[in-house]
Amino acid sequence: MEWLAVEEFAPTIPRLDIEKARHPDALSRSEFVKDNIVRTVMRLPDPEDATGPGLYLKRYKFRRPRERLKHLIVPTKPATEWKVCRALQKAGIPTCDVLAIAVRRRRGLHREGFLLSREIAGAVELRDFLRDRRPAAEERNPRYRRELIEELADLTARLVDGGFDHRDYHVGNLLIRPGAPAGRRLHVVDLHRVRLRRAGRRGLLRMLGMLADSTSLSDVSQEDRAAFLRAFLSRWRGGPGDSEDAFARWSKMIKLAQRRLWRTHMRSRTRRCVVRSTLFTKERAAGFLIHRRRDIPLRSALDAVKLHDAAIAGERGDVQVFRRDLRTEVTVCPCDRVPPFGVNRPAAPDDVKPANVCVKSFRRASLVERLKDTFRPCSRARTAWLAARGFSVRGVPAARPLALLESRSKLSGKPDYLITEALENDGDLGELAMAGLPAGRRRRQLGAAIADMLNLLAEKEIYHPDTKPTNFLVKERDGAFDLWLVDLDRVRFDAPPDRNRWEKSLARLNAGLPADVTVLDRMRCLRRCGAGRWTARERLQIARRVYDLSLRRRPAWLRHA
Repeated sequence: MEWLAVEEFAPTIPRLDIEKARHPDALSRSEFVKDNIVRTVMRLPDPEDATGPGLYLKRYKFRRPRERLKHLIVPTKPATEWKVCRALQKAGIPTCDVLAIAVRRRRGLHREGFLLSREIAGAVELRDFLRDRRPAAEERNPRYRRELIEELADLTARLVDGGFDHRDYHVGNLLIRPGAPAGRRLHVVDLHRVRLRRAGRRGLLRMLGMLADSTSLSDVSQEDRAAFLRAFLSRWRGGPGDSEDAFARWSKMIKLAQRRLWRTHMRSRTRRCVVRSTLFTKERAAGFLIHRRRDIPLRSALDAVKLHDAAIAGERGDVQVFRRDLRTEVTVCPCDRVPPFGVNRPAAPDDVKPANVCVKSFRRASLVERLKDTFRPCSRARTAWLAARGFSVRGVPAARPLALLESRSKLSGKPDYLITEALENDGDLGELAMAGLPAGRRRRQLGAAIADMLNLLAEKEIYHPDTKPTNFLVKERDGAFDLWLVDLDRVRFDAPPDRNRWEKSLARLNAGLPADVTVLDRMRCLRRCGAGRWTARERLQIARRVYDLSLRRRPAWLRHA
């Protein structure tokens, strides 16, 4: 392994324990910074000055063959950071100081890369600084906040004018030294995502959109964001200036860029459940292609499927069967290793305990179904797996996906299985309606909860094509109602709501409710759905359209009930 280092730092490299980065579990709390499937980051003391700023060591992992082959043509991330660091320093833009890089090869292919950089003394992430609810007296000064906004705008303008396209420009990749003089507080880091080229309008909007989106999670007001944009437009040499027309136009474009970035981010986070990542893994076993969370063992998933099949065959009376038809079967089975409810990161081994899981089998009852599944780009089970993950990352209540078992031979007729959390509920909305909905205030609260769920789907641009009452699980706790959606194998994402979709969703829900649900209750729910979206006249037109569609969907024996 050969090192490329600045001349004065080269003698220090042999004195550093680089091997520690290969064993992140053995690092102390002061040494460990980050570890995932892409890289490990650790902090080391400087052997030349133990009391001064330390060193950061990044170990990049090139695990996939495709990535190793790619780096025969494309520079590695350490090489990119080295080059960008020198370019930023030449342009006078504050950044970290990259001291040395190295790449280890085996048979000509890159296996791992290392990067050593100097710690910026007294610096913290700008994200953490903005989230701090107890700033120092100087930082509470309005002048300090104004200076920080202007410095951030000036740094952004200098990056753009200097020909740097930072493709991951957010407050987590900016460091701040709170006690430093004005103009020397902010530093740019995470340089492997910087491209030495003009960003262009699209790239600039992406940078500004990322920055605006990341500050929306911190204690930053709309007035501060507006002040930043005005300051940036006034400092950007290629910009339109800070006129009111330019400010209004760029504000609108940045909001659209934020929405595009959000959609891309959600698609990426959704698709992570079908590739190897920090949370998920995939493998082949027992005739299945298996995708699962890393904290649910393979044997536990296979045992849950065996219990499910035994319950469907009538051999296990202790397993509850919820659905049994030609295409799907649903059971709730015990599982010996289940991560805790609501945890979206790999759980510690001590936290993984026995619990119930929901197993849904997708059967191919006929030869036609088998042929259709053979040529489908995505099976029904995988679509439901992706949808459950998509609901989770978008913050929509639904059961978390735990494992997907797809038959490797579609023509064999062997079913696919989806394993999710078993949600604690009082039944579905259809059962609750048939048994008699709660009266008075509780009925109004239930109607409001249903409307809020439909509003949330619209806000997150999710279209559920089957919003019938039996697909809403209901749980009443502390006088409030929790709802979860099920039957996700036909859900569509990135589907902005329009009036036609609203009418169809409401009609499916309305058609499945019994006649003893009053018109007043239905209209209250409609009034809350899309609140502020429609005028009173439009709402009346929608109500008539929903009524007409409901009559077509309602079974004949219920149409005159």
